[in-house]
Amino acid sequence: MLKEEVFDRVAKEYGTSIGVARMFKSQPLDQVKDEFKDTSEYNGYKKTLTINYIITDCIEMGIYKELQRTLYDLKVNRKTTIKDELKLYRKAFKEITNNEY
Repeated sequence: MLKEEVFDRVAKEYGTSIGVARMFKSQPLDQVKDEFKDTSEYNGYKKTLTINYIITDCIEMGIYKELQRTLYDLKVNRKTTIKDELKLYRKAFKEITNNEY
């Protein structure tokens, strides 16, 4: 899920929650890249927000439960070697929708 520091930064910037801030789409993360101290901080926020976007899209599409079941299946039943959380979410999204994210 969303890291607390990412939620706080976006909530402070937009004065609202993540889901509402995404609907506003006032400033994509790429446009404020210079505000980050280093690229690793930027990449961390980008990964976390991308995971949040996948979750938000799944909720809007009505497939959130399927996403969580597929994530569980990937992590526990298949004992996948994927350690990157974003890759896991992308793989689960692709298995459900047959579309890349």
